[in-house]
Amino acid sequence: MSFSLMILMLIAVIIFPRGIQTIALNINIYGDDCVSGGMQVEELTKGTIAVFQLSNGDIIRGIRGADRVHSWCRVEAVYPRKGNDMFTTYDGFTADHMVIDAHTVRAYGKKGKATKSRLYMLATDCDAAVNAAGQAFTPISTAFCPHELSWSEYLPLIAAIRRVTSRTGYFWYFSDAFFNNETARVPEWKNMLHDMCTELLRCARKGQCQKFEKVVNEFVNEHMNPKYRVIVDHMFPNIGGDVEKSETGTITELVRPQDKSNTLLFVAVGSAIAIVLIIVAAAFLVRRARVTGKAKITRGPDPSDHPQAKAQDVET
Repeated sequence: MSFSLMILMLIAVIIFPRGIQTIALNINIYGDDCVSGGMQVEELTKGTIAVFQLSNGDIIRGIRGADRVHSWCRVEAVYPRKGNDMFTTYDGFTADHMVIDAHTVRAYGKKGKATKSRLYMLATDCDAAVNAAGQAFTPISTAFCPHELSWSEYLPLIAAIRRVTSRTGYFWYFSDAFFNNETARVPEWKNMLHDMCTELLRCARKGQCQKFEKVVNEFVNEHMNPKYRVIVDHMFPNIGGDVEKSETGTITELVRPQDKSNTLLFVAVGSAIAIVLIIVAAAFLVRRARVTGKAKITRGPDPSDHPQAKAQDVET
């Protein structure tokens, strides 16, 4: 490298430190885990259209629940990946994008028709969307969960993700939401995703959430763009806290299985009702005892028991 070039680079770093940082971030954060903008989907009123023609609020086909019931689904987020780069997709999917095959959620792989496409992120309020060819697909890739999932594993995971994104917004899918941090315990943000998936599954399925809370807190504080971190801090003021003592204000509050929360609620309500019934029953018994006691006091002795009355009966 020439001396003059080194001087120019040094001046650039001094004058444009944030610009240099932004360029580095853009290089680091790009991934290829989206769908093709040209992939065809069926919209309720518009008919068969390309993904790039969709808007938030449009209704497309998808599946829901354990039985994978076909349904119409609301588009919650659809946007192109930043930049105009073209990426290889196979039948509309990047090789790492996770799709549903029988009872398995897996990477699509390098098969089918390969084309160069601009990539789009697409998320709906269903468990999975379905394209015009009938292929069901998720909004996640192996960049997040590195291994195949069963449908029963995937359902609580995607439900938990939807609860979080419904509260905070869909910036978790944005390419500029995260950055690498050389001072962090894990410098590259993508290297934390697999642990996050593992702990999210453990929390959402088994209710074991303390490690998940810790991992997400570390990820947010060390790798999230400050403009999005403000939102997370506002929505989850106790993120990273001891979730066994209190879930309030933690991200676990949304991720932990809802049936556990409902069970605790039912137990609490049932206990309250039982206590009320016991109090009412006790009050009724006390009142009954008092009324009975007063009746015994106010009622005089039976005249027939008087000795004189008995004597008169004998004489007669």
